[in-house]
Amino acid sequence: MPALLQPLMDSSNSPTTHQHRLNSKGKGKAVPFATTVSPSRSSSAHTEIPDPVFLLGLPALLLHPPDHPNHVPSLRASLDALNKCLSMHSSLGGNGSGALSFEQEMQAYGMQAEIGLKVVSAGLTGQDGPEWARGIESEIEDAIGQGTRLCQQIASLRPFRSRFSILRAHLLLLQNQVKACRAMLKREINTLNAADSSSTVYTCYFTYINALLSSTPTQSPDYSGALSTLQKVQSIAHSRGDKQITTLALATRLQVLMRAELWELVGETCESVEEALGFTFEEQDGQRDTQQTDGGTNQSVSVIMPTESQESTSSSSATDPTPLFLCMKIHVLMLSILYHTRISNSKLASARLGALHDVLDSDALENFPSGVLQVTLTAGPPFHLNVTHPRILYELAFLVSGVCKRDVVGRKPKRKIFVKEGLGVCEEVEKLVTMSLLGGIRDMQKVEERLNKIRADGLCEMVSICVMRSEFDEAEASLSSLIAHTRSTNLFQAYAPQITLLSAYLCHALGQTSRALDCYRSAAYVDRSSEKGFVRLAARVGEVILRIGQGEEENEEEVQEMTVQVIKECKAHGAQFEAVGRILEAILAREIIEIKKSLKSALEQVTRSLDNHLRALILALMANMYLLTASDHAQLMLKTCQQLASGLGAPEDKANELVNGGSVVGNVPLGLWVGEKFLELYRRAGKESKAQRQAELNAGIQGAMDRILQRSEKETTEDVSGETTVEDCLPSDGMEVDGGNEGQSDEDEFDRMDESK
Repeated sequence: MPALLQPLMDSSNSPTTHQHRLNSKGKGKAVPFATTVSPSRSSSAHTEIPDPVFLLGLPALLLHPPDHPNHVPSLRASLDALNKCLSMHSSLGGNGSGALSFEQEMQAYGMQAEIGLKVVSAGLTGQDGPEWARGIESEIEDAIGQGTRLCQQIASLRPFRSRFSILRAHLLLLQNQVKACRAMLKREINTLNAADSSSTVYTCYFTYINALLSSTPTQSPDYSGALSTLQKVQSIAHSRGDKQITTLALATRLQVLMRAELWELVGETCESVEEALGFTFEEQDGQRDTQQTDGGTNQSVSVIMPTESQESTSSSSATDPTPLFLCMKIHVLMLSILYHTRISNSKLASARLGALHDVLDSDALENFPSGVLQVTLTAGPPFHLNVTHPRILYELAFLVSGVCKRDVVGRKPKRKIFVKEGLGVCEEVEKLVTMSLLGGIRDMQKVEERLNKIRADGLCEMVSICVMRSEFDEAEASLSSLIAHTRSTNLFQAYAPQITLLSAYLCHALGQTSRALDCYRSAAYVDRSSEKGFVRLAARVGEVILRIGQGEEENEEEVQEMTVQVIKECKAHGAQFEAVGRILEAILAREIIEIKKSLKSALEQVTRSLDNHLRALILALMANMYLLTASDHAQLMLKTCQQLASGLGAPEDKANELVNGGSVVGNVPLGLWVGEKFLELYRRAGKESKAQRQAELNAGIQGAMDRILQRSEKETTEDVSGETTVEDCLPSDGMEVDGGNEGQSDEDEFDRMDESK
């Protein structure tokens, strides 16, 4: 999920940002950059600059970006210059010739605290850090205290008092004192009045929201407090005429709702913020209406079409775009895509994905290359924001696109193409990154950490795609790359549940049932800390399905009890798990009507989401119900199921498609099962020629199945490990199908069969 927008302090003495090239080792070469000197320090060519004033301006010349090799030395040199500046100022009595003015003294204390916070966030204050950085927290406290005292004593400096309160809040957050930080910021917000500038007000409020969403082992995020505070920000921005801040508060509200998993409020908020950003998505009836009979009501299939209002709004906003609006468009569209993908509405998700690609193709990321935005307000100084780095958004767009496209059937499924291209972007050796001098080492580390997580998520997605498409060699290679990547980036512990689950899926697909069962249980155990965790529930579902398929008669009651519990968890989790729960309900049901109802509900959901992998399984279960009673309808379902099974692994090159006399090999177990059912129907109907042809096709598919089993036996014999652990479960180092159309036809046949009965 994109990072939350965070406020930055407006520092008038900060140098401008500069561009540099970041290589794989994190080293960069800086190019010349301009510096900004405040008017109070400017002087003519014939006027000698006092030493304290000269030292006050040195940090603007000395500081380097966080990824530069000399960043840490520049921090030390800047602190030494400021300490010398304040020392000389004190020796002059504070009012002698060459002493700093009150404004310059306050500026020196503020810079000392800001640079000190960079040292603390970089982790240089520990025992392993340099000696000059030890005990710097006390210096920061003293600088904040001195600056606050000046602001309270000098009337002209009172508007800057909030600046030092926010610096103290950042220090408390770095010290994991979240509760104290929230209390202090709440008191500061209560002291704000009409005399404070809009920039100061928004900075205090968004810093408070960031503190409310921060968490520690003993302090959880306060989502309700953050939502109520965002409502206040929205009201204040509306009253002051700051439309950008109003939209920012609404976009942040959407992100908080998704983080809190308040899905019942996400849909309405999505529509509101999309409308504020100039997007309008409407459902219009398509040229083809497929009727669904359900209790006498008819429903038609709709497609998403852009409306004239959307086009006009987009064109009008394009004439005067602001970097903040472009940034919010990218964030909101990504969140909206994930939400509509979760509720299994592929049409709405695809419409927003197209809009996201249009925004990215317009070079919107170039409007905030360093991840820092300056927002112009209706009155007062500008408001500065630290947003998600554009490099993160660029690579994340590929992953979101792959997640949005659920279908993996075909020669070149878009889901695999997006993920593969995203991994290629992640593997680039040199990446052009623009960092701001306002950031620190910790900010650079966060960017690298998020990029590493995006690559890990992309590898996880690639493994799952290859397993569903029966591309086992590529799946094993991607899984090995995932393990190597997570180990080299210290992410293995965080991704151990996903890696173990993917290993279980691969072993299950290869027929290694014993090892797959161990991996399923290991994945659920490793992810046991999260009761609502996706991995834990997916692992339990896999274990239940595997045990049902093995037919454990001696543990039938235990399996049934576990299945009932898993069904409840699937319904509570929602999303795609709801369809899985319906399938498990159909397996446990004894009444034929209940089985049909559960399968029909599951088929409708996977059809909306274009999940043809799960749809093939549902069609197989439905066809099996009508083999003896309605063979014509069963054949229609089996044909669709056969087409889907063939497409789950169809090669890109058509020359490699035909195997053993024309049988297309995709999902081999499902294709073999469908072929056997066709052979049974042909023999029962007395169609000997078709039965003979089908038997030849089945022989070719059986050969492919035998090769898979031989491969599984070979890998099993090579595994000489004794006790099974989590690491033992980890392996070592086209044709298109219209899911929506055929899915609706299958449901129509299903409904007509029910009526005929």
